[in-house]
Amino acid sequence: MGQIEELAQKLKGRKRIFLWGIMGVGKSTLALELARWFGRHHGGGRILALDPGSPAFGVPGALNRGRWDGDTLHWDGCRALCSLDAARFRLPLVQAAGRLLNDASRAGFRGPLVIDPPGVVRGVAGAELLTALVRVLQVDQVLALVRKGTSLPLGAELTWLPVEVLERSAPPDAARPPRGERAARRTGLWDTYLAHSTEETYSLPNTLVLGTPPPQHLPHAWAGRQAALLDTRGRTLGMGEVTGLTHGILTLRMPAHQKGAVAGILIRDAGRNARGCLETIPHAAPLPQRRVPPEMRPLDITPDPGSAPVFSHVGPAWATLVGGVFGDPLVHVRLRNQRRGILFDLGSAARLAPRVVHQVSAVCLSHAHLDHIAGFLWFLRTRIGAFGPCKIFGPPKTLTRIENFLGAVTWDRIENNAPVFEVGEFDGAWLKRARLTPGSPKVVLPALPVEEGVLLKEDMLSIKAVVCDHKIPSLAYALTFHMEIRVRKDRLTALGLAPGPWLGLLKACIASKRPEVEIDLPDGTRRSAGELGRALTIIRPGRKLVYAADMADTAANREKVTALADGAHTLFCEAPFAMAHEDKARATQHLTTLAAVEIARKARVARLVPFHFSKRYEKDPAAVFHEILSAAGPVKIIGHFHPSGTGNQNF
Repeated sequence: MGQIEELAQKLKGRKRIFLWGIMGVGKSTLALELARWFGRHHGGGRILALDPGSPAFGVPGALNRGRWDGDTLHWDGCRALCSLDAARFRLPLVQAAGRLLNDASRAGFRGPLVIDPPGVVRGVAGAELLTALVRVLQVDQVLALVRKGTSLPLGAELTWLPVEVLERSAPPDAARPPRGERAARRTGLWDTYLAHSTEETYSLPNTLVLGTPPPQHLPHAWAGRQAALLDTRGRTLGMGEVTGLTHGILTLRMPAHQKGAVAGILIRDAGRNARGCLETIPHAAPLPQRRVPPEMRPLDITPDPGSAPVFSHVGPAWATLVGGVFGDPLVHVRLRNQRRGILFDLGSAARLAPRVVHQVSAVCLSHAHLDHIAGFLWFLRTRIGAFGPCKIFGPPKTLTRIENFLGAVTWDRIENNAPVFEVGEFDGAWLKRARLTPGSPKVVLPALPVEEGVLLKEDMLSIKAVVCDHKIPSLAYALTFHMEIRVRKDRLTALGLAPGPWLGLLKACIASKRPEVEIDLPDGTRRSAGELGRALTIIRPGRKLVYAADMADTAANREKVTALADGAHTLFCEAPFAMAHEDKARATQHLTTLAAVEIARKARVARLVPFHFSKRYEKDPAAVFHEILSAAGPVKIIGHFHPSGTGNQNF
């Protein structure tokens, strides 16, 4: 006798079998196998899958009903939750489970019913779900899976309930799939469900929207959300995905569904993220505004929203579009707590404070059109002094151009205050280099072969470039932080250690993999970087920032930038022309608003900062942003959306 058959014999006569256990003990697998056995031997193997986030079958974001016919599992319908969060929406989940049971009763099922609940088994949410589901579903048998050496979750609540509990050891090889694997499987189920869909439209002023939908004044936040059509009795007619909200018209991608009058549309927090995966989408309000460090505030800011700077917080760095969406391109990336900055392009740089320019360690030029390099002379003047060498990267002929800039000035009084520039020009394969110092001869440095576009690699970060076509070579750059090291303030306080420069040394040792370095602490003691790192820090994967300026909208350019920006946290991408002026974009080898958004979505970036808008839109920048927001889907757009330029800047 097999294990499933032996277990089924112990459950003989039970009508509602409720599986119980923490995530990763094989609960859903056992539920399917039990239902299959009952289907073969009792003429009715019915199952309710009540976990909206990781359903064993059916539609994610819903509670599913199925039945076995031989070795074939048939999906018999669902009740929509439009959320993957069983704990947060436990009350509507319990209500939907009761209605799903009624659906099964009306279908005239025979034999036992196997119930696979959500894996919420701790705290108030777990206790409330357990007691409510057992009562609503009229459970007469709990089958609990428990790992050896562990206690039964919510054992007190189970003892109190008027239901028999049968404990069984969890398979030793059972394990919870990694988060990415769960997201991929969930998304696969959703994509399969949507495979044969058509578009349906609904007027929001005439249709009741239920749940927790995004605000209607943020139409971009609706795209990708799960939606369910409900009839007058609250039954699910069908589920689909929002493709857009335009002027109050909601467009849904809907598979074939039950006919009936649509009384309402349910939308909660399930939707596609920037990578196209079905996940819980955070609240659609603007990102929390962080206090901008004083050194990141550009000088002489005017009230013109088009010229107002735009900020983005990227892990260990602040990134500022200094001239706003209409100004000359210049992005300043400030590395927090390092007194160091990196510039992408050198448009009008007068807004940068001199102390910021003194700390710039690298300048990444896309190309040498005047609006991208006009700030070099101001930058050069501000760098006079003992500020250390500065690297400059650019496309072919960058060396000659920088040399000509320096040669246009008489340097007879520079003495020992000359700035030093290590200039490298990248042609896609080699980095041709030289050291240029005003008043001194050029020093040619060995050319370096470039692998995978990596121009600079340090312990904490790397800079990568690709050569795009703007009728001339134009470089797009990716700044990648290898890791994000966070110091736990609670641990720092518990050890009685005051923060200070020693934390910067600790982070540097962790990044360079030097755990043996002894660090002097504020209390007078010394401890190794490895020991301190284990005690005080949390290390997370780093983030990526991508800067893509002028380029033609070609398949080759799109492919290069999409690959460069894949999975990036923030993408600064030019969007000079609205779609109404697509012909001008083609004529001048620039991108349109839609092209920038399509690149961002295909690259699965989290945030897009569009910039380099044509001056023709200065009187109505909100119209350009509206075009971008309408197509952005799950990508967050960073900028000033209203004509006033206030209230919409995201960080």
